[in-house]
Amino acid sequence: MISEFLKQAILRHLEETRHFINALTDGRAVVDLFRDNVVEPDQLLFTMPAKDGRSLGQILLHLIRSLEFYTMGIVTNLWKPLSYSLVDYPTTPEILLLYDSVVNSIITHLDKLTDEMLMQIVDKFNRKASKSEMLLEMLEHSIHHRGQLSVYLRLLGITPPEILYII
Repeated sequence: MISEFLKQAILRHLEETRHFINALTDGRAVVDLFRDNVVEPDQLLFTMPAKDGRSLGQILLHLIRSLEFYTMGIVTNLWKPLSYSLVDYPTTPEILLLYDSVVNSIITHLDKLTDEMLMQIVDKFNRKASKSEMLLEMLEHSIHHRGQLSVYLRLLGITPPEILYII
């Protein structure tokens, strides 16, 4: 029962997250309000609104790959970090293809998720946690980065996607 609830929440979250990538793929140049210059669409990925921070593309790729890392690990017990380098994915179309591939992988993994699996404890990281806690942490982590992306998009003069919350 809880596994089905979490699956539906994750699927909704994945659909909402795709809108952040779509916000970058409309093909128009934008004015970077942070630095007051014009930025071409794929250059948006390399924009760093915060000094010593990650670029917009790095945050986006980190978000995508972490979703995959968590779900794959929870279902298969294989905790393998995957590349989120802009060298490997330097354009928004490539990132969109990666996202669609990751979503398909996540759906495949979620189809195998059971309530019993969610009760299992993982003792590999900073602290012990049940797999259900880890799925919630995955969503919290992703929401954190979507917030970052919203700020970055606003600094670039792009309206971030609207998320339709219940209230």
